[in-house]
Amino acid sequence: MQIDYLKSDDGRVHAINCSSSEGALDIGILCLIACTESTIRITDEHHRLIVEVPKEFRSSSERVKVFNASLTILSHEQV
Repeated sequence: MQIDYLKSDDGRVHAINCSSSEGALDIGILCLIACTESTIRITDEHHRLIVEVPKEFRSSSERVKVFNASLTILSHEQV
């Protein structure tokens, strides 16, 4: 499955150029703005995913950009 853009409800997490396979979400560019949660829900108009955020991607005060990230999908729903 290919998804161009996903974001969190609060707008602090953005995932661009995504694809999923076998329980993982591969993300071209992942932007997190002061995100300390270990899991996040990211959505678009067709998909709702809950993914695990690795500890090294979390920050309470800084913006984090990650290129070519792979996150574990904990839950996936089609809307």
